[in-house]
Amino acid sequence: MNRHSLHLLAAGAAAAALAVAGCGGAAPGAAPAAPAPDRPEDGPLVLAFMPEVPPYTYLDPATGEPAGIDVEIVRAAAEKLGRELEIRILPFAEILSSVKNGDADFAAAAITILDGRRRNVDFSIPYAEEGCVFLYRAGEEPPTMIRAESLRVGVVDSMSGDVYLTRHGIDPFRYEALHDAEEDLRAGRLDAVFYDRPALATAAAESGGALAITPLETREPYGIGVRKGRPDLLEAVNAAIRERNGEGSK
Repeated sequence: MNRHSLHLLAAGAAAAALAVAGCGGAAPGAAPAAPAPDRPEDGPLVLAFMPEVPPYTYLDPATGEPAGIDVEIVRAAAEKLGRELEIRILPFAEILSSVKNGDADFAAAAITILDGRRRNVDFSIPYAEEGCVFLYRAGEEPPTMIRAESLRVGVVDSMSGDVYLTRHGIDPFRYEALHDAEEDLRAGRLDAVFYDRPALATAAAESGGALAITPLETREPYGIGVRKGRPDLLEAVNAAIRERNGEGSK
C-alpha cells in the first residue's frame, strides 16, 4: 500500500478509481449514467452529500441535519419538481459514482466543475467560485506549491486539492475526512492540509491562533452534479441557482 494512504477511503476500488478518474479526466468511453431500476420515478429524489465544506455543505450543529448552500439549492430544485428529497451522506469518492450509477440524482460537496467529471454527471451552472489553500501551524514557514513536494501534505481523497497536487507531481497523504487530516496536522504528523478555502478558513478561525491559511492557490467554479439524461433535474437546479442569485428563473 502506498505510504500516503493513511486514511484512504474504505470504498471499493472501483468507486475510488472512478472518482479519481473523474477529477483529472475520466477514462475514454465512460458510459452515461443508467436510470436507477430500483427507485420509482415518483419517489423521493436522492442527494449524495459530503458535509465538509462550510458554508456550502455541513451538518447543522444544533440538529445534526445536512445544511449549507448546496442543500438549499437542491431542496429548492426538488420543490420546483414537487418531489421529496432524501439526503445520503457519503465519502466524496463515492458521491459522483452514486449519481453516475443512478443511485442518486444529485451530488453536492462544493464540487469543482471539471471536464473529466462531465463524463459521468451533468453539472449545473456555477453557483460560486472558490479555490484551495494550505492550512498549516501558525508560526511555521507557510507552505507553497514549490515547497509542497518536500512536505507532508494531507488532502481529502479525490477532491480538487488531491487532483491539483497530483497533477503537479506531488504525492499527498489521502484522507477520507477533513477532520482526520486536521487532527494529524495539529499532532505534527502532517506539515499542511490542502483543501477548499472556506472549510480551512473556518478551521483556522476556530483554532485559537494555532493554525493559519495561505492565499488562494487555485480558483474553481462550484456546481451541483446531476444525473445524466435528466434535463428536468438540471433545469430545476439551474433555475434554483438563478433565483438565488437574483436573476429569476431564466
